[in-house]
This record gives sequence, structure tokens and C-alpha cells, in this order.
Amino acid sequence: MVENGGKNLPPGASGGAVDEEPARERSDLGLSDLVKRAVSAGREVASRSKDDWVRVATSEIRTWLDRLDLPSELAKALAKMTLEVKAEIRFRPRADGKLEAEASESEVKVKPQTKT
Repeated sequence: MVENGGKNLPPGASGGAVDEEPARERSDLGLSDLVKRAVSAGREVASRSKDDWVRVATSEIRTWLDRLDLPSELAKALAKMTLEVKAEIRFRPRADGKLEAEASESEVKVKPQTKT
């Protein structure tokens, strides 16, 4: 009786689906390797893009901060506001003779300055 259906096959080869499995595994491994390499390349590009974006953003922020005149900007902002502070502060002597400040019922309101 002939097991391989009468085909002339090399010794050790049985023919049929068994021969297709190693080829399929090789192609799956090749596809898997291709996907891994593509994902790796994508990660590298994304990382470089992120690093470039951070570098550009950092230099822009630094340039803006170098040109910023903080005292005059604060003066402009405060000139447009009214700051109302109501506080009650008591100074009480401690056992060592130093004074201790105690604040109670303080209230702070910040209002935009009304145009007159």
C-alpha cells in the first residue's frame, strides 16, 4: 500500500498539509518580524518628533521669558485692580517673652477697578 497517494516524494516527506505548516510558520514569523520592525521604526520616529517638538517649545518659551519684563507686567495688572483687605491681628506675648501674631476674621477681596 502507498501512503503518499502515489507521488514521488523525497525520503522523510509525507506530502499534504504537513509540508504547508512549516512554510506558513515561516511566513507568519516573517510577517511578525515585519510588524515588529515597523512598530519599532514608528516609535523611533515618534520619539524623535516628540524630542524635536519639546526642543522647539522650550526655546520659544525661553525667548518669551527673556523678553518678559515681569515687574512692569505685574504693575500693569495691579493698576487695574482694587485690593481690599480687612484683617484683625493681635500680638500676644509667649512664655519666652517674644510676641506671637494671631490673625482672626481676615477677609480679602480683589475687584476689578471701575472706570470713572
